Order: sequence, then C-alpha cells, then structure tokens
Amino acid sequence: MKKLIIFTKSFFLLRPRCISTIFFIPILYGIGWALSQPLLLLNFEKENLSLIGTILTFLLFIFLLPYWFYIKRKISNTWVLLGITKHKFLKNFVNFSQGILFALVLIILILVPLLQKNYISWIGEFSPSILLNSIVLGLGVGFAEEIIFRGWLLEELKFDYGIKISIALQAIAFSYVHNLSNEIFWNIIGLRLGFILLGIFLSLIRIRDKGSLWNCIGIHGGLVGIWFFINNGLIEFKENTPSFLAGPFTQNIPNPIGSFSAILILLLLCIFYAIKSKKIFSRPFN
Repeated sequence: MKKLIIFTKSFFLLRPRCISTIFFIPILYGIGWALSQPLLLLNFEKENLSLIGTILTFLLFIFLLPYWFYIKRKISNTWVLLGITKHKFLKNFVNFSQGILFALVLIILILVPLLQKNYISWIGEFSPSILLNSIVLGLGVGFAEEIIFRGWLLEELKFDYGIKISIALQAIAFSYVHNLSNEIFWNIIGLRLGFILLGIFLSLIRIRDKGSLWNCIGIHGGLVGIWFFINNGLIEFKENTPSFLAGPFTQNIPNPIGSFSAILILLLLCIFYAIKSKKIFSRPFN
C-alpha cells in the first residue's frame, strides 16, 4: 500500500506537468476496465461490462481528485475549486434547473425548422422506463463530463496556461473524446465543431456563474436526457431528413450538436458571453 501511495505521488508530480494530465484518465480507464473483467465469469454482457468499467473509472477519478490537487497544487478545498459545494442548496438547485430549461429551449430551437419542413413524425408513446433512463442518463453524463472537463481539466490547465488557452484546450479535448461512428467528412467536421463550441460555451457559463458548475451540469445533462427521451417514443425523423438540419444520423437518430442550427446558436452564445463582460477573462472564479 505504501509503495502504491509513493507511485501515485510520483505520477502526479511528473514533469512536465502535462504528462500526468494527459495520461491520468486513460490510466484510470485501464484500471476500471481491469477491475470489471472478473464479472465475465458471471456472464455479464460486454455492453454492460463496458458501462461498469466506465463507472468504476469515474469513481476512482472522484476518489483521487482531492489528492491530485493537494499533491500537485497544495489545494485542499477541491470541491470548492471545482464549483461543487453542498452550501447554498437553493441557489445550486436554481442554477441546475435553469440549465435544464436552457437545454429544452435549445432543443426546441433545433426542432422548429424540422417541424416546419415536415421532417418529423409525432408518435407520442410514453414509457416510464424511458423517462427514468433519460433522467439517469442525463444526470450521469452531465455530472461526470462537467466534473472532468469544465471542472478538473479546466482548472488544471488554467494553472499553467491561463484561462483563454485553457478554455480552448479543454473544449478540443471534450470534442475529441466523443467517438464518432459517422464516416462522412462534413458530418464529422460539424460534430467536432459543435462539441468544441459547446465546450467553450459551458466554460463561459461557469465563469459567468463565478465558478459554480451546477448550471453547466443542468445544460449538459438536459441536452443528453431530453434528446434521448423525445427520440425514444415521442418523435421519429423521416428518412429524407437532411443531416445539416437535424445533425448527423446514427441508427436513425441524429446528433443535434452537429446541426447547422446548433452550431449557429452556440457560436452566437459564445460570442455573446465572451463580450458580455470585459473582465470575463481576468476576474477569479474560484
């Protein structure tokens, strides 16, 4: 155990510092994958095994996060630094709810031109299990990815590169960790650009909220959860739906982040929040 602690400290303190930042998550993912493998003996399906491995990876990440900032940066109040606190519960809940509401509005804006062009068919099938899956998926993905990208990675990069470069780097990393199954060049470009703009926008939202991550979690989780919910029983996209309007398709379901509407809206929002305050890149938010 002592050797493991010494190894962990040595890894965190590697120079240059970017080495440990680059390999931290991949190493944890490898450990999570290894820990999940014994479940094969219990006849777990590979898809479920992959999910369990991912959950174990995130739990390891959450456990090690305070040690990361304490060992590397001598910071003990990790969760305050990342914008996740149990204080001001009502304010956090309001910020989270505002994020979900924003996500709903964004999805509606994306769907409006598709409805006007009659590219969507209404099915109207409601399933409590789908609703529950949507809530769990939205909360899980929203919380996990915001903690990792707008929390840990943004803060870690900010120490060495400043806020402007850090926002750009974490947005690029956020875009490229999303595996894209679409092989059409322009669809890939659209999705990558959409994810980058979303990463930048969420960073600007966190800065506007003086470091709080709850609005970002609400927006991200809302986009994932609401889109999953409406595409599993409520609506159906017709075969002739253009990808540039709905987003690139995977198994008959588009990813709206790669649509022209989403890219345009996110671009305008990034510009708006970047110029809203002239001090946005100079004031501290942790």
